[in-house]
Amino acid sequence: MVLCLFSGNGELLEHTYTTGVGECLEKKRIMKRNMGPTVIITCGEAEAELEEIQGKIFIKSIRKINHGEHH
Repeated sequence: MVLCLFSGNGELLEHTYTTGVGECLEKKRIMKRNMGPTVIITCGEAEAELEEIQGKIFIKSIRKINHGEHH
């Protein structure tokens, strides 16, 4: 599951790997409290290349994002 932050015009600004829906939605709620209304935050599935660094998983590149739950 990936948490994505988009600008108001749809440009992907940031993406974060999460272990599942629960973690993604929890992080999304925190971000929505701290971000302005001009950004879009979504949880979804992605086709991505992952990289593990010191036991933590990061998204190296995203090929496709399948948006799930929005705003």
